[in-house]
Amino acid sequence: MTDSTKLKPAKRPFGATVLLGFAVLTLFMSGCATQPEQSAAAIDVDALLGQPPVGAFYKDGQLLLQYSSGKEEAHLGTSWLVSPRMPDQHSYQTAVIDLVNGSVPEAATLQQDWQPVTLYDHEHWKNLVRTLLEKSAPENDEAGTLVTVQGIDFVLTRDKAGNLHVHRMEKKPASLQVLRSISEEAFSAQANAYLKSELSKNGKLSGPALFVVGENELGGAFVFFDFNHNQSVFITQPASQLPFDQKLGFSLRLVDALTLKSHVFSALRNPLSLTNRLVWLTAHSTAALVPRGVGGTADPPLPLAEHSGMSLPKWEQDLNEMVGPDQYPGSMKPLIDGEAFFVSLIQSIQEARESIDIQLYIFDSDDYALKIADLLKQRSREIKVRVLVDRLGTMAAGQVPSKSPYYSRRKPPRSIADYLRQDSAIEVRSLDNPWLTSDHTKAIIIDHARVYIGGMNIGREYRYEWHDLMMEVEGPVVGRLQKDFDNRWAYAGMGGDLAYAISNIRPERVSGPSERDDYIMIRPLYTRTGNAQILRAQLAAIRRARSHIYIQQPYVSDDEVISELIEARKRGVDVRVILPTSNDSGFMNSANLLAARAFINNGIRVYGYPGMSHVKAAIYDGWACVGSANFDKLSLRINQETNLATSDPRFVERLQRELFDADFARSREWTEAQPVKWTDYISEFIADQL
Repeated sequence: MTDSTKLKPAKRPFGATVLLGFAVLTLFMSGCATQPEQSAAAIDVDALLGQPPVGAFYKDGQLLLQYSSGKEEAHLGTSWLVSPRMPDQHSYQTAVIDLVNGSVPEAATLQQDWQPVTLYDHEHWKNLVRTLLEKSAPENDEAGTLVTVQGIDFVLTRDKAGNLHVHRMEKKPASLQVLRSISEEAFSAQANAYLKSELSKNGKLSGPALFVVGENELGGAFVFFDFNHNQSVFITQPASQLPFDQKLGFSLRLVDALTLKSHVFSALRNPLSLTNRLVWLTAHSTAALVPRGVGGTADPPLPLAEHSGMSLPKWEQDLNEMVGPDQYPGSMKPLIDGEAFFVSLIQSIQEARESIDIQLYIFDSDDYALKIADLLKQRSREIKVRVLVDRLGTMAAGQVPSKSPYYSRRKPPRSIADYLRQDSAIEVRSLDNPWLTSDHTKAIIIDHARVYIGGMNIGREYRYEWHDLMMEVEGPVVGRLQKDFDNRWAYAGMGGDLAYAISNIRPERVSGPSERDDYIMIRPLYTRTGNAQILRAQLAAIRRARSHIYIQQPYVSDDEVISELIEARKRGVDVRVILPTSNDSGFMNSANLLAARAFINNGIRVYGYPGMSHVKAAIYDGWACVGSANFDKLSLRINQETNLATSDPRFVERLQRELFDADFARSREWTEAQPVKWTDYISEFIADQL
């Protein structure tokens, strides 16, 4: 191995991709259930990380750890991108360490060309963290500071005597409000600066440092500090894989969910809705099989028109005719990304006095979701807690290996529904999936007075990793959203269609005062079987727009929407679309690439958001539409979805400023279409069916 050759950790297999579709049902079941087998290499990694390394060396973003294994040496390695030297800007990254595949540099080469790394044990790391937490805590006992360390949220406060108290976020006192936050990246920057200063002061700053930080749930993990490049790296071992018995158990439960529960039992409880959904699905699936094309030309784009935008009062009147007149007063506050949402949600759960109603597509079973579950279980002993989940979405998500570097070594429960019920008073119901359709709505209602609604489920990626959006809603509109939940709750029970019909005729609950200074008029929009309100309203808005259309979506595959956006740009409308640069779905990533190609070729501005954006939001000439619906067939035509819309300028201007303007600035505009392969066209065809 030459000096310039990068150390390559041993490659590990990946799980099969889940494909939803009748024609590939068997593949779907095996794909969900099949995870990578735990190799002998993974067992060796676990064994090595249980003992201290005998040496560590670093060079140009490559880290090599030496271990003594009997009479032989073993090596773990990892690598990452080295940031340019920027004295005033700290860089934070994550990496996975694994057995080195192939030869390693000779001892003489390591001594001559690599930097020795100073090793610090876990006690040193705990002392460092304690010191930094002391520096970060607020000065009084009336406020809390949220600090994220190793993927865990802590709240710091002081008592009246000035003593530091550290609480897990989900276990803090309900009276303790979080008024300030320090991210994982910011905490790492503080650690880097403090260590550099202290080691320099003591004359010990001779090179990079490596701290053992893994303990208990995290397993083998390290934090590496490269003081020369002002960079720190969180390093963890490969994730453990699901055992065979758990994979087999999931396959059996999946068959039960998709046959007995979603079709046999559902046919007995919900015969009318089951039949209606089949007819509706068949019609739209047949139409999707016919290639539509997206229109447009390669001609230069037309100049942007100088229009003030559509008449919003006239637009609202037309919407009354198109989707119904239901509008409600209420307040609506955007919560952008996991910290804003989950800090507010946890506070609301802790303060709830009467009830908590939760409807989700996915209630995951990862370590973060279990923390929320434990909080709900504790609150269920004091107030009423109901949890309604999509059976297939939640079940499948619980089987996907975590890609987070902060994954827990704690074994996840076999069923999150069973976990929620165990030793608690939580009522849990699952919405079935006839014909592989789902309920994709995400809404959490606190005390019938506040709703969190939008795109986020409960799981680690939503808290820490994905860019996403929820709305915090109060006022009379909450009564309508509470009724929606009650209807779905009744539908998922033994009464089925009959219980739903009875629930539907009950009057809406009155929620909050009828008037408040921050109230705006809010219009709920739905995708329901036989009634695609979200699609009709947004297609009409695209056709009506005269000034600008701003859209952010994780999945864009609906040809009709794509065609109408191109037509709007032809009229001189300023059309801009934000797409994720990384995606959790290979099929939808291909669909996005092809949609972006059509957009760019027709003058639409496309922005690549750095990472995974799960945001579903749009502004059409001052009318905003946000919620759970993607721009794909399932969300716009088949599944059950909920969006909220308004033309109130206070909300629209805030959404544009805090979400769209911020994301346009942090994203990279694609001036040329991204390269695509022939396989992307096949994937896009499949995505058209999803």
